[in-house]
This record gives sequence, structure tokens and C-alpha cells, in this order.
Amino acid sequence: MAIAGNDLLSQIENENPKLGQYLRQYVLTAIQTTARNAAVDPSSTVQAPEPPSSVKVSTAGETVQVNVNHTSTVQRGVQYITHIATNPQFSGAMIHDHGCSRAPVTFTLPTKDGSGNTHSYYFATVAQYPGSQPSAPTYYGGAQPTAVTLSGSTQLDLTLGTGSGTAENGGQALVGLGKAQVRLGAS
Repeated sequence: MAIAGNDLLSQIENENPKLGQYLRQYVLTAIQTTARNAAVDPSSTVQAPEPPSSVKVSTAGETVQVNVNHTSTVQRGVQYITHIATNPQFSGAMIHDHGCSRAPVTFTLPTKDGSGNTHSYYFATVAQYPGSQPSAPTYYGGAQPTAVTLSGSTQLDLTLGTGSGTAENGGQALVGLGKAQVRLGAS
């Protein structure tokens, strides 16, 4: 990663060698090192990581674990966000933020809705750096999401998810930390 303005820095080094040396050796290095360590870029967006290789969903009763297999080269700071929906379009998806874990602890989901109908759950995971767009989603089931049903007795009408990160409330799915830098508050 490079910061623009090298020609200006060269001019400063010619006019004031000590200041130029300080800026090049310490300030520029500090900016670039901090950005690299934080998985951001001081002047643009970091390239999104490759999508996870696969997603495995394990269930027992109403207990669920989502394991992410990600064999691509990644930088420290990568995060995994799983979107869980009751439809393959992922509208109103609930968000399970793994943080850096590819094999987080288990969680529970209800088997049935309030009327006793069995939920079908769909899972998709994205990888994202703090300074990047999300990767393309990787679906449980491969190229197309595959439904998972549970075997318990809990009945619950799920509240639709409102999104994640800077996504519009309820209007965007599979965006991880968000695609926009800022989401404006409601007026």
C-alpha cells in the first residue's frame, strides 16, 4: 500500500532534509504499518478477501453450529459473518457475527413458528476486513442455499432481522459489516 504524494515528500527532503527524513522514515512508516495491521488502507478500500471455501452446518435438536472452511490467504483482522434466514433470498436475515472464529460456539434456533409449522433455515457466510467490502457469500449447500430443519419442539415467530453493519434496516442482505462507509440515522 502506498500513499500518494511521494513527489511532494521528495521536495520537502530537498528543502528541509531533516523534516523530509522524519516524515519518510517515521510518519509514513507509522501510517502504513497501522493501516496494514488494522486491515485498512489510509487512502482507499482494501481488497475484499476471497469468499469462504465452504460452510458446514451441524445440528442436534435445536442446537446449531456453523463452521467456516476458508483456505484462501487472508490477512489478520478477517471477520466472518453468517446470515441466517427462513427464505433462500435471505430477506430479513438474522446475523451471527463470528468475529475472527471459523468455528464459533453453538447457538439455538426454534424448530417451529408460532403456528407449529417447521422453519426451514438457510445459511450464508461472508468474510470481510474492517476496511473492505464483504466477500461474495458462501452458502451452506454450495452454489444454491440448502434448507436445514431442526428437530425440537420450540415454537417462536421470529422477528425479521434488521441487517448488519451499515446496511439499510431490513433492506439489504449478505453485506457483512456493510458496503457503505456510513449509514445515516433516521430523520
